[in-house]
Amino acid sequence: MRSSIEPIHRTTFGRGVGLLMVALFAMAVIVAMLAWRARDTLEDLRRADSINTVLPAMTLLMEDLLNAETGQRGYLLTQRTSYLQPYRDAVRRLDQRVEELSARDTDPAHAPKLARVRELVQLKLNEMNQTVRLNDSGRHDEALELVLGDQGMRHMDELRDVLGELISSLRSERSAISERLSRDAGHTELLLLAGLAMLGLFTVLATTQVVLRSRDLMRTQRRLRGIADNVPALISHYDGRGLLRFANAEVGRVFHTDPASLVGRSMEELRGAENAARIRPFVQRVLQGESVAFDADQLIDGEMLHFHQRFVPDMADGRVEGFYACSMDITERKRAEALVAASERRMKAITDNLPVFITYIDAERKLRYTNETMRTWYGLDPQAVIGLHIDDVFGQAGVSQRSAQLALALSGERVEFEITTSMLGKQRHLRAIYVPDVGADGRVQGIFTLSIDITVMKQAEAQLARLASSDALTGLPNRREFDQALGGALARQRRHAREGRGMALLFLDIDRFKAINDTHGHGVGDTVLREFATVLRRTVRGSDHVARIAGDEFVAVLEGLNRPDEAEQVAQKIVEAVRAMRPTGLTISVSIGVATVADGEVPAMDLIALADRALYQAKHQGRDGWAAIAWPGPDLRR
Repeated sequence: MRSSIEPIHRTTFGRGVGLLMVALFAMAVIVAMLAWRARDTLEDLRRADSINTVLPAMTLLMEDLLNAETGQRGYLLTQRTSYLQPYRDAVRRLDQRVEELSARDTDPAHAPKLARVRELVQLKLNEMNQTVRLNDSGRHDEALELVLGDQGMRHMDELRDVLGELISSLRSERSAISERLSRDAGHTELLLLAGLAMLGLFTVLATTQVVLRSRDLMRTQRRLRGIADNVPALISHYDGRGLLRFANAEVGRVFHTDPASLVGRSMEELRGAENAARIRPFVQRVLQGESVAFDADQLIDGEMLHFHQRFVPDMADGRVEGFYACSMDITERKRAEALVAASERRMKAITDNLPVFITYIDAERKLRYTNETMRTWYGLDPQAVIGLHIDDVFGQAGVSQRSAQLALALSGERVEFEITTSMLGKQRHLRAIYVPDVGADGRVQGIFTLSIDITVMKQAEAQLARLASSDALTGLPNRREFDQALGGALARQRRHAREGRGMALLFLDIDRFKAINDTHGHGVGDTVLREFATVLRRTVRGSDHVARIAGDEFVAVLEGLNRPDEAEQVAQKIVEAVRAMRPTGLTISVSIGVATVADGEVPAMDLIALADRALYQAKHQGRDGWAAIAWPGPDLRR
C-alpha cells in the first residue's frame, strides 16, 4: 500500500509542484508586466502634472499680453484713461508671468522657444511703454503709427505662434498621456482578473503560495489605485446596465463625496436626469462597441464645469460588458478661452464704434475684416462680405477710383490720400490711409485701410470760402471777388478786341441812401439793399458779373459787347427796374456811371476811375439816370 501510495503522492506532488511552478511563473510574468506598466504610468503622471502647471502659466501670460495691448490701443484710439487700468495691471504682471513660465517648464526641448518668448515679451513691453509715453507727451500720431506699425504686430504674431506651438504640443502630449492611461487602466484590470483566476485554480495545491502571491497582487492593486487616484482625470467603469463599478479619487473630488459611496449608482443618479439625457446617445454608442470622445458640461453644486470625455467599450468574448470612462476637466481652459474671446469682443466693440471705416484686404484683394461702419456707409452686413473680392463689395467703379493707391499699398508702400465718392446716394469726402501688412518673409500679405469721413470739414471749408468772397447782406460777390473778376475780364478783353467786341464797367449808387437810413432806420435800408441786389441780378445777363463793393455802391462788369450802346441799354433797363421797386413802400432811384472799352489793353485802376467819373457825371445831371464815357475818355491825369 505504501509502495503504491508513494508513487501517487510523488506524482501528485510533482504535478502540484509543476502546476505551482507554472502558476508562479505566470504570476511572475503578470507582476512584471504590472510593475512595468506602473512605472510607465508614474512617469506619465509626473509628466501630466508638469504639463498642467505649465499650460495655465502660458495662458495667463498670453491673457496679460492681450489685456495690455487691448488697454493700450483702447487708450490711444479713444483717449480714455479708463482703458489704461487693464494695461497697467497686465504690464505689472508680465515679468512675473515670464519667470513663472520659465520655472515651471523645465523641458530642455522648450528652452529655445521660452527664451524667444522672454525676448518677444520684453520687446512688446518696451514698445507698449514707448507708445504710451509718446501719447502722454502729446505725440499721438507717432504713438498710433508705432502701435499700428509692422514691427509691433509682427512681434505679437510671432509671440502667438511660439506660445501656440508650445501650448498645442503640450496639449497633444497631455491628450496622448490621458489616452494611454485610460487604455493601460483597462489592460491592467484585465491582467489582474487573469491573475486572480489563475490563483483560484491553484488554491488547493498551493494555499500558502497563493496567499503570498495574493498579498503581492493586493499591493499592486493599491499601487494601481494610487496611480488612478492621482491621475488628473475622472476614471470610472460602468457595467452593461450603466451602473458605476469603479471610480478613482478624482471622481470623488469633483462630486464632493467618497468614490466608494458612488459605486452601484446609475448615471442619472450621479449626473442628474438632464445631464444624463445629453450623454445617453454616447453611452448607447459605446455599448454597441464604438469608442467615442466628446465635450460635455456638468452643473455640480451650482458650478458649471466643462469636461472632455472618452468612452471605451469593455469587451469580453466579443461582447460588450460595460465601458470605461475617462473625463478631463477642461474648465480652466474654457474660462481662459472665454477671457480671450471677451477681449476680442471688447476690441471689436471699440473698432465698431469708432467714426472710422476699417478693413483688412488680403493680397488677393479679398475682404478679410471690416468694422460696423460697413453697414452705415454701404448698407452691407459686415459678416456677409467677409471673403468676397473687393470688386464684388464696392463695385468696379469704386475700386477703380482707388486702383493706384491699392497698387502702391500692395507693393509695400504706406499711402494717404483724399477722395470723393458716392455711398448709398450720399456724396462723402474721405481721408484714407492704406498700411501694408508685411509678413516675416518680406512679402505683403494684405493691407489695413482706415477711412475717415471729412465731408463736414470740407463743407465748412467751402462755406468759409463763400463767406470770404461774398457780401453777407445781399449775397453778391464782395470787393475782393470783384477785383478778381475785373482782372479776368480785362485779360479776356484782349481777345474780344481782336474780334471787334468790347466790354463795360458800371458803377451804381442808390440815390439819397443815407437819408433812407437816417429817416427809416437801418432795417429798412438793409431791405432796400437786398431788393436792389435782386433787381440788379435779374436785369443783367447771367454771364455778367455784379458785386457790392461798399455801402450802397454796386458794380457790374459786362463782357463780349458787340456795340458800346449795349451797355447803355443795360443801364437804362436797370434805372427803369429800380424805379419800379417799392421796398417797404419807398420810391427808389439809382445813378449809374458807364465806362465802355473797345481796346485790348486797359489798366484796371484807370477803368475804375473812368466809371467813377461817369457816375459823378450822372449824379451831377440830377440823379435817377446814367452817364457813359468811352475809354480812354478825358485825360484822367487831371
